[in-house]
Amino acid sequence: MTGSNSYRIRQGDTLSAIARRNNTTVDALARANNLQSPDRIIAGKTLVIPGANDGFEANAPRPMPRPANRPTGTSQNRDSFEPGTAQGTVAQGVTPAGTAGVSGTQNGYRNVDLTAFRQGGSNSESAIVVGTSEGNRTPNGGFTASYGGHTDPGNAKHNRGSFSYQGGGANSPSHADEIWNRELGRVTPQYQRAAERAGLDPNNALLASTFYDLHTQSPRAAQNFLNRELPRLAQDPRGVTPEALVDARVNAFRTDNGQISASGFDHNEQRLRADQTRRETALVRALDARGFRDGGGGGGAVENAPIPRPRPENLTAGTTALPAEVPIPRPRPENLQASNTTGGATPTDLNDTAEIAPAADRPAVQTATPWVSQYNASKVERAGDKACFRAAVVMAAGAGATVTGPDNRIQVATGDDPNGGVTVNAAAARRGREYIDGQLDAGKPVVVGVDHRSGRNSDNVDGITDHFVVITGRGTDEQGRTYYTFHDPATNHQQRGADTNPNNRFYVDQDTGNLYREGPTNGNVVQRHFEVSMVRPNA
Repeated sequence: MTGSNSYRIRQGDTLSAIARRNNTTVDALARANNLQSPDRIIAGKTLVIPGANDGFEANAPRPMPRPANRPTGTSQNRDSFEPGTAQGTVAQGVTPAGTAGVSGTQNGYRNVDLTAFRQGGSNSESAIVVGTSEGNRTPNGGFTASYGGHTDPGNAKHNRGSFSYQGGGANSPSHADEIWNRELGRVTPQYQRAAERAGLDPNNALLASTFYDLHTQSPRAAQNFLNRELPRLAQDPRGVTPEALVDARVNAFRTDNGQISASGFDHNEQRLRADQTRRETALVRALDARGFRDGGGGGGAVENAPIPRPRPENLTAGTTALPAEVPIPRPRPENLQASNTTGGATPTDLNDTAEIAPAADRPAVQTATPWVSQYNASKVERAGDKACFRAAVVMAAGAGATVTGPDNRIQVATGDDPNGGVTVNAAAARRGREYIDGQLDAGKPVVVGVDHRSGRNSDNVDGITDHFVVITGRGTDEQGRTYYTFHDPATNHQQRGADTNPNNRFYVDQDTGNLYREGPTNGNVVQRHFEVSMVRPNA
């Protein structure tokens, strides 16, 4: 295949990690290597890397930049891969920021601390800048009428907050902004790695804002932006300018064979380009108004940039007043009701002293997570049969991870089958696994809920989860199967509960993509059949 090279699979590799390192996608790798089951790769085998130079199929022409006199149009859409209509006014062009012809990331915009950039909920710079692109904020930090809530024209769902958040668990626009800023925090490490691989500075205010805005509009396009477009952007003679970023954004909506895939714009490149130009122009206006232009390479948020409170007086003229809001704290595990931590007693054998030989192989990716029993009253509050979630939180904290509340969960299971097992949302299972992979790569464990008994569990927030464990590592076994090690707190016996126990491993269900551990349907929890029911993200 023209434009391809090869890669020898190493112990502990996953196809998603190989794809990220080689600027391609899992789907492209699977097609190029005729992989019927992408989760089964074998160490020592060689993979063909398709189109490693540009991420497109070898026979697809590379899209050329559009001329500066782009047509105007209308658009405002959440995820342009999905059906929808458009709204909003499109600017005639992008105001240049930086000198044309300058390569790299020196485009006249400051470097920022990305964590500080996202802090403050509706007061955060990210909420104001991306909110300006979404049409919910003004560059000076004010609020438009749509901030308080509006119907998305693309999918008729209710939006609220600066980022037009559509998910559940937000009881106010400011709370929605906190939730979405955490989502941007979740994807930031992947963005940073991709930018650094391409030789770009991830802290550049314009580049980071563009990625955040694209992820807000379409996470799938944002993934293509990281995998395919950042390496191209680094080679663009114009530099990381708004014009070059518009081209990169448009190309991020292309399939591997170069076709525009944006049903919200009828797969029409002209309409899509008008929308991406409008959004990039809005980012430039907001960054300029916030003081991020041409201020040198500072390491933090811009000094003296106004950060208004989300109060009615900050609304632009003509918009309806917003009700006063009480600050909403970040969801924390202790906000769960006591009955919602773990449902029901946890069967275990407190006298279990069996010697268990540790696994002969260890995962290639492994976090430094301590094991803690849920019966250890010196470390776990209200230790006992119903303390598995609290013990899991303590274990995660020992490795530097803070588990968020149930409103932020990735709900993998949609039902509890009375005949055993769960009904799985395949997309959520995939998203959960991708999140787990990213956290493990960053050195952090992930707490997951599991189902281990038939019948609905009404004591838990989802009515499905029976128990909680902590995923601590990822590896590949002798059969080439990817596995995930976990700590189980449901025992006093460390050899039984720790991730060194070869039984404490999840594998990937080939039909659903969900994680499971084989075992009996009765007896002690630490030996039972597990299926992941929810993933609890870290802060």
